[in-house]
Amino acid sequence: MVEAPIPRAEPLREAVYTRIAGMIARGELAPGCPVTEATLTRQLGVSRTPVREALLRLEAEGVLQSALARGFAVRPLDGREAAELYPILGTLEALAVREAELDSVDLPTLTELAEDLARSEDPVRRWQLDTAFHDGLVDAAHNARLSALTRTLRTNLSRYELAYMREVSRRERSDEQHRGILAAIRKGDREGAAQLVTANWADSLSVILSWLS
Repeated sequence: MVEAPIPRAEPLREAVYTRIAGMIARGELAPGCPVTEATLTRQLGVSRTPVREALLRLEAEGVLQSALARGFAVRPLDGREAAELYPILGTLEALAVREAELDSVDLPTLTELAEDLARSEDPVRRWQLDTAFHDGLVDAAHNARLSALTRTLRTNLSRYELAYMREVSRRERSDEQHRGILAAIRKGDREGAAQLVTANWADSLSVILSWLS
């Protein structure tokens, strides 16, 4: 698959990273798939330097692993990795909800995202909507470091999240938890919202581990 060239108006280093991370998250570069500078340079229509920087960054984030002569490979799905990362992300997101300025939470947008997510049957679209929903919760804390950290973790977990969206047919509990989080925020119940966030990530982990086994 040939990717559309990156518009030169975009900051190149970040744009290349975002494009490659998206290819991995959407499953275009599947777990175990080899990833080389030369191939991506041709696909994206850029020089090798920003591609190399993006691959090294994704390796540092745990998304890629070194494959010696082949360059890199997308890390395979691993239950132990998921069991380590999901609770961290759930804890950080719950912290963000506890620190959030509730008046600044964009409830109409988050409600629309949650309802679109509940209706959608397309796994990639569901993953995109779910990511936007959780990003919106974290950003309400107005903590740039926390937002950046959770986004990095979500990049790492995107392989698992897309697998979850593709393979799991019954998602009503997760969708209901999203509605419950928003209902708690509307009532000013930070702790209730935070507990539901933690439960949402814990349930996702449980499903992923069951599927992987």
